[in-house]
Amino acid sequence: MQDPALLDIFVKFGLAALLGFLIGLEREMTVDQQKSTGLRDFVLFALFGAVSAFTAQQLENDWIAALGLLGVVVLLLSGYWARHRTGYEQDVGITTEIAAVLTFFLGVLVVEEAATLSIALAIIILVVLSKKQALTEFRSHIQRYELEATLKLLVITFIILPILPNQPLSGYLTLPMGKVISVDEPADAPATVSVELVAGQNYSVDDKVNIYDSRGRTLGTLTVASTTPDRMTATYDGDNLEQLVPDTSVRAELGIRFLSTMLEAIVPYKVWLIVVLVSFISFVGYGLVKVLGSSAGSGLTGLVGGLASSTVTTLSFAKRSLETPAWNRYFAVAVILASSIMFPRLIVQMAFVNQALMKNIAAPLCVMGVAGFAVAAFYYFRSKSESAATESLQLANPFSLGSALKFGLVFAATLMVTRLAITYLGEQWLPLVAIVSGLTDADAIAFSVSNGQQAGLITLDWASFNLVLGALSNTFMKLFLVLFLGHRGLFKQLLLAFLVIGATGIVTMFLYYDLSTVNL
Repeated sequence: MQDPALLDIFVKFGLAALLGFLIGLEREMTVDQQKSTGLRDFVLFALFGAVSAFTAQQLENDWIAALGLLGVVVLLLSGYWARHRTGYEQDVGITTEIAAVLTFFLGVLVVEEAATLSIALAIIILVVLSKKQALTEFRSHIQRYELEATLKLLVITFIILPILPNQPLSGYLTLPMGKVISVDEPADAPATVSVELVAGQNYSVDDKVNIYDSRGRTLGTLTVASTTPDRMTATYDGDNLEQLVPDTSVRAELGIRFLSTMLEAIVPYKVWLIVVLVSFISFVGYGLVKVLGSSAGSGLTGLVGGLASSTVTTLSFAKRSLETPAWNRYFAVAVILASSIMFPRLIVQMAFVNQALMKNIAAPLCVMGVAGFAVAAFYYFRSKSESAATESLQLANPFSLGSALKFGLVFAATLMVTRLAITYLGEQWLPLVAIVSGLTDADAIAFSVSNGQQAGLITLDWASFNLVLGALSNTFMKLFLVLFLGHRGLFKQLLLAFLVIGATGIVTMFLYYDLSTVNL
């Protein structure tokens, strides 16, 4: 067996000793000196781990490292038992003992060519050990419902999302169509598929039939070229031709075109992914409000509160305007900022699902965002009173499963309505859908038009136009909330601001997008 270079061995053992020294030093500086485990012990623990791993390598027996770990555990338990026998009752936790076992493994990792990982783990261990007070204070600021909300967010992200089907629901409403007889792939023409039809399946020339496998997964689209009562020949369009081998059973849509069109827009995985994305951004907004606290000022609170929910932020300050109308200008700044942050938020959300659409909506949304921030700055610097700068926003919950489900249903309904409107009414009716949907949720219509654009149903410019229109609709909806639920003075402050934002958005939309191809 060839030994490693001597210098390499010395470096590894030296690094293990250094990591043990740092962790032992932290323990010496933190815990009661009466504890038996001190700085020298941690250096030896790290070296013990390195020696165990090195010996296991040399003798090609991994059990040696396991026996070394067992020895460390026995030593720690003996020391713990000895202190208990002598009546030592302080520091009954096992933090130091856990750190000792981890230090042993740091030595093992260094020898096993994982020095970078060992150093990173040592840094994490040192941070956790040295920040006991900070972690304790952090714990005191976390409420039970916030922890539960975090767990729910993790559940919908890492448990529910991965198991959802990533295919349209229309694939589950299918009937047996027949069996593939042959597939012809000419070099200069679309592939041709011959299908032996089951009894009762009748098609006409030029019919377009979406076909699926037995599990509901989309295989492509067949355009009927010729047909008999028991056989059909059609040209194939799709990306799964390799799955259409002879004797493959295929299925077709149920035949209720209206229902199939509606359900074709719903891909459970993608719908829930959007729910997760919107929930995460809201969670971040809640966290910023939590961290900034009451010292943030109404303006900054409105800005970060808009990430969590611009509607909730608007309702909060509308209610306060009834209690303290003298602060209406500051409240107006908060509401304008909460509404303006929605525009860059939409851009960020689109960046995750549709890069082309994100680039195409960036200019109008940025123009409206800048206009909103400019008006908010103008209002702020005209204000004389500083009293309201200490007001903060109170959000009840960082994440609500009920709210997430409600948004998911609204989003799914918007997807279906958008798809039906485009298919049966024509794309000229899409602005009406965008305006109505935007009244309830700007995110839902944004992702809906993105879905339609990616499906090839509408052009990029028409999708961008209607996304911006939905955002404008949602913006003016907040103005009406203030009119009916807030102080009339706050409404007057916001009216000019929202008219400026709306005017810049409308002008930019009509100048920026080419709508000549849309059948209006």
